Amino acid sequence: MGLNKIKEFFVNVKRRFQDVSIDSLLWIVNIVPSLAGFSIRSDRVSAPFWIVHWSLLVYVYAVGNAVYQWKFANEAIDYITSFINVSLLILIGNNSWWFLANRRLLKSVLHKIEVNDELSRRSEQSCLKHKKLLKIIKRIVLVFYMSNYVNASFIYLPNRVDVLNNYAMTPCVGMEPLTVSPNRELCLTILCMQEFSIMTVALNFQALLLCFIAHTAVMFQILADEIMALNNYENLEEHQAYVKETLPILVKRHSLTLSVVDNYKSLYSVPLGVNFGSNALTILLILYLPVLEWFKFIPIFVFCFMLFFLYCFLCQKLVNASEAFETAIYCCGWENFALREMKMIYVMLHQAQKPVELLAADIVPVNMNTFATTLQAMYKFVTVVKI
Repeated sequence: MGLNKIKEFFVNVKRRFQDVSIDSLLWIVNIVPSLAGFSIRSDRVSAPFWIVHWSLLVYVYAVGNAVYQWKFANEAIDYITSFINVSLLILIGNNSWWFLANRRLLKSVLHKIEVNDELSRRSEQSCLKHKKLLKIIKRIVLVFYMSNYVNASFIYLPNRVDVLNNYAMTPCVGMEPLTVSPNRELCLTILCMQEFSIMTVALNFQALLLCFIAHTAVMFQILADEIMALNNYENLEEHQAYVKETLPILVKRHSLTLSVVDNYKSLYSVPLGVNFGSNALTILLILYLPVLEWFKFIPIFVFCFMLFFLYCFLCQKLVNASEAFETAIYCCGWENFALREMKMIYVMLHQAQKPVELLAADIVPVNMNTFATTLQAMYKFVTVVKI
């Protein structure tokens, strides 16, 4: 009986990874949160995980950095390396609070996404397009997870949990000396628990955001293709009947997609602004360090840079897809529609002309232009200061 359950479990896992759907995509993103007790589909969270996570975060990062700056930081380079950890503390605290404070709105967004996804697969052609694009999203998410887990397992964790390598913060305050047992083993356990809880929160927050943005871009792209297809017909009378039946569904899907984007702004505006700022600050501080100091921060640099790029790249894809949809409305052959459908097209066009973009902290547009200008500003700043 036990072997059958184990076999059934592995068959189900294999099926989930092979399946190309929004359900399997969200299942992958939700694996670790479910095990930790804060599933994205649940109304409540597990108190033990968050008590341990917040306690260790305050003890290891907040207290550790405060004590290091108070007692051990003497030169400017010491404070700079310490502020890298402060920036990470802000990033982790921001992601942790998000999981606790936005559960009701998150469930509403998940429901809208699933409804919208189902509506987008009504035709065979749309199904093929949908499957192809979701396969790309799944690859992006899996590569994001795998690269960060490999980075953490072989480079980051072995160095980060070394009690003799302080990483510009005092590990395990009050447990000195850390060179004797059982202090060393106890401190090592605390640091391991802290880093694993950080990875659980930070990676899954980022993966869920990337998944949401990419999926919404796919919805816009499929909408653009379907509304462009309305311009292909042979018999005008039959075509008008088809448009009369199809267009209300497209209008509903467009409104639903815009509603999802508005929910993203409510969910992610402030957290995205904090993450954006902390990522940029971390990259800038690491670049300012002497070259020999870079090596121990390479895993953090790779994580922040990858995140910064994926934010901007996928948000740019969202903008591009929404603009492609706006263009498709112009070119859908609306001049051959009946009057009622012309009015519907006009309303849809009016909605599509509003910019679809996410703003970090309701101020900074998240796109590739921001990515390029930010990196350029970082390079200029570091070059001038080092000279």
